[in-house]
Amino acid sequence: MKDYYGKRVVIYGLGYEYEKQKSFIKSEFDVVGYSDRNEYDMPLYVRPADIAEISFDYIYVTSHKLFAEIKRDILHVLKGRICESQIISFDDVWGDFRHIRHEWVVEKLEKIEAGKVLLDAGAGEQQYAPFCRHLKYIAQDFGKYDPTECRKGISEELKWDTSKVNIVCDIIDMPLENDSVDVVLCTEVFEHLKDPVPAVKEIARVLKPGGELILTAPFCSLTHMAPYYFVNGFSEFWYREHLGAHGFEICELTPDGDYFKYMAQELFRTVEMAEQYCNTHLDEEQVSILSKAVKIMTELSGADSVSAETLCFGYLIEAYKR
Repeated sequence: MKDYYGKRVVIYGLGYEYEKQKSFIKSEFDVVGYSDRNEYDMPLYVRPADIAEISFDYIYVTSHKLFAEIKRDILHVLKGRICESQIISFDDVWGDFRHIRHEWVVEKLEKIEAGKVLLDAGAGEQQYAPFCRHLKYIAQDFGKYDPTECRKGISEELKWDTSKVNIVCDIIDMPLENDSVDVVLCTEVFEHLKDPVPAVKEIARVLKPGGELILTAPFCSLTHMAPYYFVNGFSEFWYREHLGAHGFEICELTPDGDYFKYMAQELFRTVEMAEQYCNTHLDEEQVSILSKAVKIMTELSGADSVSAETLCFGYLIEAYKR
C-alpha cells in the first residue's frame, strides 16, 4: 500500500463515518481542511467549491458507501484543478477489511428469476427488499427487538423498525404452507436464535423441492442486538452437518474475510472499545501504533492462503433443497 503518513489532506465527509475514523485520521494525516455537502461551524471548514484554494496533497473521503458518488461530485466541482488519484478512501490508506456479505447477497438476489416467491426470514428492517422488486417478496420477523431494552455489546441502533414485515411470528413456526416458497433468504439471524436447528427444519419445510436457500451468519461475532444474542458463530462443519441432515445440498460455502482481516477490524475498533470500556482516550502515538498494526494485518491478508479456516467474519452459503 502507498504511504500517506504526514500528507496534507482535506477530510471530506463529517458525519458518522468520520466520527468512527477520526482518531486514525488525525494520527495519519496533516489535516489542512474539512469539507462536507452540509456546512459545519468548525475550524478549517471549507465549502467543497473552495477546496482548491487550499494547498493539499489529497482529499480523503470518509464514506465507503458514497465514495464513488462523492468522488464524481468533487471531480465535477473542481474540474481541471484536481486529478482523480488525489481523491482517496479508507481502503487506500488502511486496506479493505470490510465484510463482502452485502455484495454477495445482492448478487445472488439479482440472479433469481423474476416472479419467484422469496421469503426473507428474520428480515428485520428489510435491508434487502429493494433488491427483490422483481420477486414476490415476503418478510418475516419475530418483531421483539428493541435497542433501548439492553445496551450491552456493540449494537449502535437507536431505533429498530420492523413494522413493515408481512409476517410477525417465531421463525421456527411460520404460517406458510409446505413447499410454498421458491427461495429463502436468511442473513445474520442464526446467532439470535436460542437453537437454530429448528429454524433450519422450518426453512426446509416451507421451501419447494429444488428451492434455494441464501444463508449467512457469523463465524465469530461480538455481542450485538442484546438480549437476543445467543450464539457467537458457526463453523463450516455446523452447516455441513445440519443443512445436510435436513435435506439441503450445499453448492457454495464461502468464508467472508480471513484471520488477518478480522484482526485488522478489531485493531481498528480498539479506540472505540478503550473509550467505552476503559474510559480511556488513546493518545496520538497510541493510535499511530494501532494504525500501523492495521496496515500490517491488511498486507498479511494480501499474502494469505487459507487462514479463514481458523478465523473469518462468517460464511456465505447457497444451498438447495433436495
